[in-house]
Amino acid sequence: MPGLSADDRAAIEQAADAYVAAMEAVDWERVARSFSEDAVRIPPNEEPHQGRQTIENWLRGIEELTSYELVRDQIDGADGVAYVRGRYAITLRPVGAPAPISDQGDLLEIWRRGRDGAWSIAEAMWNARLPMSA
Repeated sequence: MPGLSADDRAAIEQAADAYVAAMEAVDWERVARSFSEDAVRIPPNEEPHQGRQTIENWLRGIEELTSYELVRDQIDGADGVAYVRGRYAITLRPVGAPAPISDQGDLLEIWRRGRDGAWSIAEAMWNARLPMSA
């Protein structure tokens, strides 16, 4: 099975860079638009988030984002479906929390090319490397 074309790989990297830029800008609406309408996010220690609006609502629970870093270690796929595997580090303060919290870990995203040719995240999950605090 042939892998991603150079054009598809470049389009995914461009869309993924736009996602990171939206995170860094704390633009939750734009971050949510990086996901397909029926996307699913599976965070650690929580129920999955189903749908773009639910994802945006969850993101709005972040009152302050101090830092966000994402490293893509691998991008591959075929036939309009791709995966991105990488690592992240984030420091944020949820609404109502007295102080920021930091996390780092691994991520896996499934990207899908839409009918319009644009790539969006269809499924995303991440795994924290840091131990849970008590």
